[in-house]
Amino acid sequence: MRVLFADDDQIIREGLANLLNHQDGITVVATAENGAQALDILATQPVDVALVDVDMPVLDGIQTAQRIAKQYPKLAVVILTAFEHEESFVRSLEQNVRGFLTKDIPPDRLAEQLKRAHAGERVFGSRPTEILTSNFLATSSNAPEYLDFRRRVEALPPYLRDVFDLVIEAYPNKTIARRLKLSENTVRTYVRELFVALDFTSRNQLTITALKAGY
Repeated sequence: MRVLFADDDQIIREGLANLLNHQDGITVVATAENGAQALDILATQPVDVALVDVDMPVLDGIQTAQRIAKQYPKLAVVILTAFEHEESFVRSLEQNVRGFLTKDIPPDRLAEQLKRAHAGERVFGSRPTEILTSNFLATSSNAPEYLDFRRRVEALPPYLRDVFDLVIEAYPNKTIARRLKLSENTVRTYVRELFVALDFTSRNQLTITALKAGY
């Protein structure tokens, strides 16, 4: 699996790249010191996963993820951060990033998460998940708009609820089909039905709302 790692701190950039290169199945094919340089590299270097620091000059990690999503929609982007700002997490979800991990993650665990992101899963570090889940549950889940959302979810027929549970985990249709033992065409039909039932047109917005509603 080919990884591009972007971080403006040279010591972290070189050190983590070296550690990742010692993990099975991982090759850091390029490094960048900012988002603009990362985009230049992507124009010429095939990459499977972009690991991007959230705080960088020129283009920060979120801006970089936004441009990658537009130019390379199949490329998995994982944000790496010290997690100083919770709003970065929500901004990253809006840009369809596959993961949001903290810099204290062990190299072997990071390699595992990058592989999962490459396979189409969405991966979050334990600290971002704990902090944001508790924050959203405390501040958002009882708001009227989320109560209405929860009522709609609970009213879903079982076959759509199964799809909902996997969609909000960011599984692609192919994986959902395999896990539910359905054809991809059937899954696509069910996803369309799910969007109609919950009044959504975007997987990202559905995932964000589900998280805020406590799912």
